[in-house]
Amino acid sequence: MAQLLSACFLILVSVQLVKSSAVFELNVYSFTTTSSSVCKQSRDCQVFFRVCLNYTQDVISYRLACSNGTGLTGTFSSDQSSIFTSAPITVPFNLNWLGTVSVIIEAWNAESSNDQPTENLNNMIGHFATKINLTIGQKWSLGEQIGEKSELRFSYRVVCDEFYYGDDCVDFCRSRDDPFSHFTCDDAGNRICLHGWKGQYCGEPICFSGCSEEHGHCMAPGQCNCRYGWQGPRCEECLPYPGCKHGTCKHPWECRCEKGWGGLLCDKDLSV
Repeated sequence: MAQLLSACFLILVSVQLVKSSAVFELNVYSFTTTSSSVCKQSRDCQVFFRVCLNYTQDVISYRLACSNGTGLTGTFSSDQSSIFTSAPITVPFNLNWLGTVSVIIEAWNAESSNDQPTENLNNMIGHFATKINLTIGQKWSLGEQIGEKSELRFSYRVVCDEFYYGDDCVDFCRSRDDPFSHFTCDDAGNRICLHGWKGQYCGEPICFSGCSEEHGHCMAPGQCNCRYGWQGPRCEECLPYPGCKHGTCKHPWECRCEKGWGGLLCDKDLSV
């Protein structure tokens, strides 16, 4: 049991360590080279890209220094000297370092379409290192690296992770409809209560229209459940004292006799 609890604890800790409230996205849309053939096999030219982040203002070009996030594309076909449009690369991003970061972008040859992306150094066909400024936003920024024998053009951005919002991606909102909360989220991450619910977390039901706030309550939208001593569709009618025959009440358990009647239960005819 102790080992199981320890394993569960480690899993929870690891999940918290890798959880990010934002992602860095980079899209390579043009890579050309004149140094040599991009692929070894002319009939089946497969490539992929790798990117890594280094949280430093200095440009780090060594791939061994990539310790702050990395991502790969899948493999895709290309011709012998150029590559156009790859799938975006996404990297979980630590928002403690918004600003200038060092980025390494690498182009790789996959030996065949059946291979999974690998990082055999003999298959690297391009290597670029630069620094860029990161801010939160949906708009893509453009970048390019032009060398003596190769050119790389790309776009990048940092966006909030799923369910996170705001300038710093710290506002969390995830739609839910369960016994505790009933809401959806708008584009800014604000909670929008579902029909029939209210409150900060949309957990308070909206009672039947006109239901007395003082004498009624509800457990679900549209109800009006009367508190002890009250009755009626809107819980505005007091319950008289049990057995009261010719009397009324302003407060529960009273028996105020109508004209011409008396007694504890208003059952004595005073005109006799």
